[in-house]
Amino acid sequence: MAKTAIINALVFDGHTVHQHVKVTIENGLISSIADSADTNNAKIIDGTGQTLLPGLIDCHVHLDHDVEKTARLLLQIARAGVTTALEMGHFPGAVRESLRNRPGIADVRFAGNFATSTGSRHSQFPFITQASIVDDVGAATRFVQDRVSEGVDYIKIVADVPGPSQEIVNALAIEAKKHGKLSVAHAARNIAFAMAQEGKVDVVTHVPLDVPLDENAARLMKDEGRVSVPTLVMEETMANAKIIPHLKYSAAKDSVTQLHKAGVLILAGTDANQSPMAGVKHGEALHRELELLVDAGLSNGEVLRAATSLPADWFRLGDRGVIAVGKRADLVLVEGNPVDDITATKRVKKVWIAGEEVMLE
Repeated sequence: MAKTAIINALVFDGHTVHQHVKVTIENGLISSIADSADTNNAKIIDGTGQTLLPGLIDCHVHLDHDVEKTARLLLQIARAGVTTALEMGHFPGAVRESLRNRPGIADVRFAGNFATSTGSRHSQFPFITQASIVDDVGAATRFVQDRVSEGVDYIKIVADVPGPSQEIVNALAIEAKKHGKLSVAHAARNIAFAMAQEGKVDVVTHVPLDVPLDENAARLMKDEGRVSVPTLVMEETMANAKIIPHLKYSAAKDSVTQLHKAGVLILAGTDANQSPMAGVKHGEALHRELELLVDAGLSNGEVLRAATSLPADWFRLGDRGVIAVGKRADLVLVEGNPVDDITATKRVKKVWIAGEEVMLE
């Protein structure tokens, strides 16, 4: 693989900004970060007026059961500077394996089936199979064991009413922990959020669209070390679509503000999907998510970390999320400085995944 050197760009390394450094890529990895570097025999990329970021991570997407359709979605995601996508429900491991070594597309982690129960809104989705239905504690244990056997990266639980009982949510989270897996709970209403917290899950995806979280709920998240993936772009889409009565985007925004004030770690995710009713575009939606997080009170630096180093830490992706020597060369070069103007993240100039440049057109 040819050596590449990126010069004259600002560098946000996943934590802070650096000036006057050169970043070199060799054999799929970041080989040096220095004021001066050996650029002999390297392809030179002049990043004047641009910022180099770690490849962005979307902590909540939905893909497709068809290999080639999923490949196209992952290319779309990659072209937006998103180099890793965390799939959050009903995605076959066989599709992931078919695409594992395909170059030029975003890398994927997956949950396999999500856990819901008979009579829930999610149980009525047209693609749901019996494998997702968990109606008692014994089934909860088997569900997690089946997902672990499938090779999933984390366990996805849908908390809702109607939906799995509190006892079942608890059992799913406990069993996930026994197997060393993170538990991720969907919770888009206040009562569901409370169930996720009582179940001691690790990650709560979405925030309430009905009643905002109060100070006590936010403090509990912080005290118990739970993280939030608010998916504000999806909350905005759902509220605007008016598919379900009485949903208010203001409740979601206020919840994020409360979580941030409490010091809860917030990660960036979109719930990107192909639904005809509440579709969220893969790739580009993450840039809107970052803008909405800033609007809810996070600083630009916090938002950039929410899409790079923090999800890499939380989802155990130790080879990426930062610009550091020896790390995987997942990188995005954008026009401008997103530390000053968060909308700069969508002005993507170049993307590399494992050192391979992604064709943007």
